[in-house]
Amino acid sequence: DDFLGLIAPPESVVTGAEKFRTTAQRAIARAKEIRAEKSSPLFNNAFDEGLTLDTSGIVASLKNTIDDFPEQGEVAKTLSKVSKMLGPKVEGEQLSLRQLQNIKVEIDQMISKVGEGSLGNTTKANLIKVKNNLLDSMDQVSPRFKEARETFARDSAPIGALEDSIIGKIANIKDVDLKSISAKIFNPAETNPAVVAKAKAIITDVDPDAWNQLLRVELERRLGSIKPTEGETLQNIPGQLYRAIFGNEKQSQVLYRALNAEQSKNLKYIQTALGRARIGRPGGSQTQGRAEIVKEIEGGVRNSITNFFSGLFTPSGIVRGVATTVTGATADASFNSRVRALAAVMFDPQWSPRMANIRKLNSNSPAAARAMAQLVDDINSEQQENK
Repeated sequence: DDFLGLIAPPESVVTGAEKFRTTAQRAIARAKEIRAEKSSPLFNNAFDEGLTLDTSGIVASLKNTIDDFPEQGEVAKTLSKVSKMLGPKVEGEQLSLRQLQNIKVEIDQMISKVGEGSLGNTTKANLIKVKNNLLDSMDQVSPRFKEARETFARDSAPIGALEDSIIGKIANIKDVDLKSISAKIFNPAETNPAVVAKAKAIITDVDPDAWNQLLRVELERRLGSIKPTEGETLQNIPGQLYRAIFGNEKQSQVLYRALNAEQSKNLKYIQTALGRARIGRPGGSQTQGRAEIVKEIEGGVRNSITNFFSGLFTPSGIVRGVATTVTGATADASFNSRVRALAAVMFDPQWSPRMANIRKLNSNSPAAARAMAQLVDDINSEQQENK
């Protein structure tokens, strides 16, 4: 819970998906704004030249096509509408490049319309042919207009790629499907680590908080799926947590790509701890050396193991190699405060330097145990002072 709190606030479970969709929409809109900033001045320079175009040839070609189709049919009606737009209002007058560009926009809207009122494929094919003839004629009249179009087309390629990516799909997702967003980003069946890394870069560049909120939504979803496997008791919390958070190899890779570098290192520490805790014993025979183990537990091994965890989860820590204990409500409060401190160890950037030094130590050494216990104690003290 503390880890989730460091990523994003609890209300992210409600707002995270919608915020992510909005950010995806903003990412695409910003890309289009950048394209417009580059190409708009070039278009305006071309329009300011005051050049005009004789469209009589295009209109005549349109008439021949219209005559080949039924007068009351969709193709003839649509092409007649375009022919009327291209024809000058006053005989002998020519249309300006700006007027023709606006006509081209109208043709684009006819072509791109979907759902009710959309055009048939034959009608669209004829409209595309008219549009291309119009643009070719405009390019011949104005080299500046041609340059502007080429710049616009070049900057449109990455926008098209963005719209076709997972970001584009999420930007167009409906309200009723908002809850599926985290699965689309983090579910290995629909994505992969490379896609996650790219999506993270795009979203965090616009709004880092949107990525963090969706990450919390996903982790909440994973933790909410905890259930024991066949033959396992509900007591194996480490095993349940391990499967819920990390899942299979691909799920684990996707999760790690969603975190920053320091969070990933610390999460690996937790993965190792949960991995060991869920097994409950070293590999090998259950009976081998059992008598020797019992003897050792009665002696120093028990003390060393107990001391380490006492150092993390009791107020007194390691004192002369003897673990001290607390009971009742005091024990619960102490344990909970140490858990919060341990969460800060793993995921609060403030403690990253000291955690990085601890990771360099042999994890089986007394030095590592003492360093970790001291760090947890320092954080716990600071948290108590800030209450």
